[in-house]
Amino acid sequence: MAKKQTAEFIRNRKALLADNPLCHWCGKAPATEADHLIESDREGDDTLDNLVPSCKPCNSRRGATYVNRKTASKTKQRKSN
Repeated sequence: MAKKQTAEFIRNRKALLADNPLCHWCGKAPATEADHLIESDREGDDTLDNLVPSCKPCNSRRGATYVNRKTASKTKQRKSN
């Protein structure tokens, strides 16, 4: 989900990626992004406890899956009402 990056997120992303870690999800590709374990719109925050290093493909895939599930849930709720 696109949201404005906070100063805390920018600072923690820099610290998280400082040692050029591998992606938390695939364990193969170099991490280039910080991924939220708990999504921001589900009350996840920008602390280091809620961020993991991620490569672009894994982060994009997780984000798309989350948005698709959220959309499907809303559609299902509308149809049941």
